[in-house]
Amino acid sequence: MLVVAAPARADERLDEARQLREIIQLARQLAYSDPKQLEWELATVYGQFVNDPVLGPLVTNLAAQYRGGYVRVDVDAGAGVDAAMPASASAAASAAWEIPLCRILGARAAGLGGWEDGSAIGSYVLTGSACLPLPANTVQFAYTRRGNVRTSLLAVPVVLDDRRTGDLYDIGIRFYRYRGERHQIDAMPFEIQIDVSRDEDGGFGAIGSTVDGAPVEWRRRGKGLDGADQRFRFLAFSLRYQDDDAAVGGRDAGVVTLWPLTLEGIHVTPDVTVGGGGGWVTARGTDGVGDTPAEVVEEVGAASYLQLDWAVGQVRGNVRLARDYYPTYDAQFVIDDRISSRIDYTRTHLAASLTAFAARDQVRREGATPAAEVVSGGAVDLAYAFGHGFHALGRVEAAHALVATTAAEPVLTRFDVRASAGLAYHWDRHFPPR
Repeated sequence: MLVVAAPARADERLDEARQLREIIQLARQLAYSDPKQLEWELATVYGQFVNDPVLGPLVTNLAAQYRGGYVRVDVDAGAGVDAAMPASASAAASAAWEIPLCRILGARAAGLGGWEDGSAIGSYVLTGSACLPLPANTVQFAYTRRGNVRTSLLAVPVVLDDRRTGDLYDIGIRFYRYRGERHQIDAMPFEIQIDVSRDEDGGFGAIGSTVDGAPVEWRRRGKGLDGADQRFRFLAFSLRYQDDDAAVGGRDAGVVTLWPLTLEGIHVTPDVTVGGGGGWVTARGTDGVGDTPAEVVEEVGAASYLQLDWAVGQVRGNVRLARDYYPTYDAQFVIDDRISSRIDYTRTHLAASLTAFAARDQVRREGATPAAEVVSGGAVDLAYAFGHGFHALGRVEAAHALVATTAAEPVLTRFDVRASAGLAYHWDRHFPPR
């Protein structure tokens, strides 16, 4: 028996024709863009996502990371005197374009010229930074070129004899950030710093590297002291490595620290917060190059810190107790047991700060262990605003601290005092205006 298929109903054909026309119309709108129509289409799709109970909060949060961008320009100039420099002049300029997600572009240049030890001297710092503002895997990078820059006497824990010349690379990587009104969660944030020093830097020509990271970092926004954030880091780690290949034939030192949990900004009272953490440390000094350098010194221990912060009126302060391990030159590392404190005072035209520390530093090296050294130091900073961008600045710092030496030399300490004062002018603009 022959069966003949019935013809399709007219309404089905009309429906197919209508769908085909809609597809053609959408293709035409996308290819020969009518901006208003395209904006409407995108807004419709965005609205569908926003109204979704699962995707909505994520899409809204992501969009907010790209809103509210601004450009800031700063210019500074100053003249001053120093205990080692009878007169000096300095200038600096910077510009940055930022969004909540990261700093898209930034640049800064600063220079100083003066007279020191009977001869002219100059130093400079040049920095450029950029960000790849992807919603996931955000990458930030900054490069700093330093020339003849003097280090602070309060450097932890080793003071270098000479001025620093070299390159500094700062890299930040973050897989994803959720930023809401009350919480900020960063997934897999990493901070990497590589400090490449020239031979002028104490004669060592070393490369220092630091890597800090954690699977998760959680901030409770505004819940810390005086509107700051509370911060929690889970299973964090840090790596510090001192590479001396260019100087003393591959005698290097490294420190790895694992932190199961660290926290900051936990309230004891409304005006007092506490933070702390503890972790396990493996520190090594090695000799030789290649895949299997010889281990000359090793120690497994614990790192920890406890910090108390407070705010009373116009005074803010903190005190910190910490044990930490730092790699230094020639396959050595330092165990640093330290108490430090800082107090800041601000009012309408005046800002002042006091910093102080005392520490017991034990150098670990190949062979006999040297006796531990007690070191200490502090600094006072003052700034007064006259108005219209003009300021008076002053700083005094003093320290009895370790000096970098090789493992064949005795552990040395040195006492130094530095003092400086000057006048400075600051100008800045914010676009769009705040």
